[in-house]
Amino acid sequence: MMRPWVRPLPTRPILAMIPWAILAFVACSPDAPAPGDEAAPDVTIPAAAPGIEDALARITAEGILSDVSILSADSMEGRAPGTPGEERAVRHIENRFREIGLEPVGDGYRLPIELLGMSKQLDRSTASIAGPGGPLDLVPEVNFTYFSSAEQPVVELDEVPVVFVGYGVEAPEYGWDDFKGEDVEGKVLLFLNDDPPVVEDGQALFGGPIRTYYGRWTYKYEQAEKHGAAGAIVIHTDESAGYGFSVIGNMGERLVWQRDYKLDFLAWMDSTRTEDLAAGMGTDLAGLFEMAARRDFRPVDTGFRLSARIETEFERIQAPNVAGVVRGTDPELAEEYIVFTAHHDHLGMDPDLPGEDKIYSGALDNALGVAAIIAAAEAFVALPSRRSVMFVSVTAEEGGLLGSGQFVEDPPVPRSSIVANFNVDSPQSYGLTHDVAAIGIDMNSLGEVFREVVREHGFRPEGDPDPAAGSFYRSDQLSFAKAGIPALYLRHGTDYVQELDFDPEAHRAEHYHQVSDRISPEWDLSGVERDMRVFVDVAHRVANADEQPRWNPGNEFEAAWRELYGR
Repeated sequence: MMRPWVRPLPTRPILAMIPWAILAFVACSPDAPAPGDEAAPDVTIPAAAPGIEDALARITAEGILSDVSILSADSMEGRAPGTPGEERAVRHIENRFREIGLEPVGDGYRLPIELLGMSKQLDRSTASIAGPGGPLDLVPEVNFTYFSSAEQPVVELDEVPVVFVGYGVEAPEYGWDDFKGEDVEGKVLLFLNDDPPVVEDGQALFGGPIRTYYGRWTYKYEQAEKHGAAGAIVIHTDESAGYGFSVIGNMGERLVWQRDYKLDFLAWMDSTRTEDLAAGMGTDLAGLFEMAARRDFRPVDTGFRLSARIETEFERIQAPNVAGVVRGTDPELAEEYIVFTAHHDHLGMDPDLPGEDKIYSGALDNALGVAAIIAAAEAFVALPSRRSVMFVSVTAEEGGLLGSGQFVEDPPVPRSSIVANFNVDSPQSYGLTHDVAAIGIDMNSLGEVFREVVREHGFRPEGDPDPAAGSFYRSDQLSFAKAGIPALYLRHGTDYVQELDFDPEAHRAEHYHQVSDRISPEWDLSGVERDMRVFVDVAHRVANADEQPRWNPGNEFEAAWRELYGR
């Protein structure tokens, strides 16, 4: 039995708080219109509701810290879906919803979902890639990680051609097609991560520095299935992924969940092995990027062949979403819903990890987010809005947004009655900033409300602090957006009021998806307290507005919105 591991208590005051009036004075310099302000005209923004200040005051750093401490404790065992640790976390969330006064959405607070888990059998699985100069030096789970999503107990591939397909993008709206009608059926496709970084006539195609869904690795896998490929390999670089290879390097060792795409072979390969492969093609990694950035790019046979044998074991797992609701006050609008989400799952435990700590506690990711929406629920109970507001703690986000995907696919209320989503994932944990940031503010009318309310509070509204990372496509708001439901994703500002003696972005990156993601001395929850008060005010006004939110004209999710709501 593993000895419990306890981190010493922080020596720095986590609950430090600067008076808002002082911060507002420091923060308030007139800001130029943010990009996208003109994209969603004529948005009517209701005034703040009478009594909102008292309701927002229920959101406190102390209360948030209390819930985070429980949800990230060792007893929760990393909150992996279907485990005793997740069950303990779910019980705590249920109890908090009950204490606050949220109504169940059905017979209870739980919305069960079934997951199909797939585990590659490491000692019985092999993979190799060989070219004209011999095999690549692949070290599984170190520089190359692979698995199968074919839902077959044994998959075998014998010298299957590896074809480089650039970014693998087919985007008719940009006249971009990396496949050019080439037949790649039955082959293994090698993809660059991210979007093509192309500028034409001074105009960036795709999102420029802002990643679109075409740049997501999930899109690459979907493209491979669409074209009948046997498998897909995504090339990892720290810049294109937004995180180091260590974050995904042991993916092949983990339990993975059933996804929409079913392929015999899925993999990531690090940049050093890709350099070796590129050398066998007579170029280098930079040459692959240059080749793929051209409109006239066509798929290229790399000259390498992949052989693999993958054994997979399966298990079906029950894991719940947890949902409660504050009923609206308007006889008609109460049938419409604003939905807050935060995922409670994390990565569980790994007894084979070196060192004493074997638990992926997920304090920032995302015990803090769940604690934040619990605090938001307290504010809405104190001051209900015209529309109903639902609070959903979702499972299996880390496995591919599965809990939120199931919620949107089979919601407890009509899908078309859900008019907006406010998602919280890894919010501010390092103190107060002059700015308040949310991802998606340039995509839909929620962004206009967000900007106005943030300014009213005396702060500076900002969008994605790292647009190249494609964060809008990496958390649960995407499940709602793909269904057409306008969504915002609360993140963290970057313009800190107090000078920090550490680099906050480097600190986040260092502990992301590591066992070290615990409550730490660097934490100062005054920032998430302030951000959630502002975010709840935004949501409260949306919940009181006469009109429903909408996507900006031409946005990639506008068509789904029109279909969902019959516009």
